[in-house]
Amino acid sequence: MASAAVCVSVILIFLPGVSLQHQEDVRNSFELAARAADKQTDKDGDRAKWCNRFMTTLLNIHWFGQQTRLETEVNGSVLQSLQISDSERQLLTSALNALEREPENGHALKLFTGSALEQVDEDVIPRLLFIGGGCYRGKYQLAVCSEKNDTVSVTSFFLQFHGDGVHYRGLPYPDGKVGVKTTASTYVYGLNDGLYTKIRGRVKDKLEGTGISKQAAISGLCNV
Repeated sequence: MASAAVCVSVILIFLPGVSLQHQEDVRNSFELAARAADKQTDKDGDRAKWCNRFMTTLLNIHWFGQQTRLETEVNGSVLQSLQISDSERQLLTSALNALEREPENGHALKLFTGSALEQVDEDVIPRLLFIGGGCYRGKYQLAVCSEKNDTVSVTSFFLQFHGDGVHYRGLPYPDGKVGVKTTASTYVYGLNDGLYTKIRGRVKDKLEGTGISKQAAISGLCNV
């Protein structure tokens, strides 16, 4: 059965067949990497620096990169632009819809469930930044995890929401609108399970040692 979770700024979909242990390994790895990247770029929000830190952290805990695609601008539906199967798209849609049903999320996920935006009202921007934000250039990842013959693979779609205007210039646009765009990059990661097993406990202890959990299961997922 498929499942899903939010880990910091990553929405993770686990396809049927991914073991419970590997689901935990992926959640802990991606949380550790995202928290390290957020800490590295807390002040400047530099996207390239964030990605580098995220990937370096994964490499240091025995993940490896299998594929990288160049950043492209998304026009139209974000979910339709992702190169995934129809069943995977349905699971992602179901996860996003489940998150939207939570009152605190409001309209925060319209960036994904609707079309890429060209401009927004200034007061809408904070509600768009559901995760990974805190600034007008929110960072998000939609990730799909699969397992075959005990081999784990994660395809991660790094989406960046760009908003130019009041946050950087200090002055609002005259009409109250802010020009925005969405870009996407694709990364495929693999896990060296044999080596990761040796440090699994240390990764978990490091996360638990902070006393702050940044993982949340997504309930109400519609399995297809």
